[in-house]
Amino acid sequence: MEKTKQMYLTAREIAGILNMSVSYSYTIVAQLNMELEKMGKYVIHGKVPTQFFLEKFYGLNVTDEMLEQIRLKEKENIDKAM
Repeated sequence: MEKTKQMYLTAREIAGILNMSVSYSYTIVAQLNMELEKMGKYVIHGKVPTQFFLEKFYGLNVTDEMLEQIRLKEKENIDKAM
């Protein structure tokens, strides 16, 4: 499997990758974005550059297929709630 070409990861995608709650993944995103701001980088709230995320969480391999499965699971959860 090839690594993803997606430039940014959302908090929901990070929650799926790390198997944690979405609310806690927003905390992680905020912490990573603070680090980027301290480095003088612009940030997009609620998202983190994929490359930076993978540098911080060493050993992870995020693929497009993995992200697609996370999105489908999220969509199913939304459909069940309705």
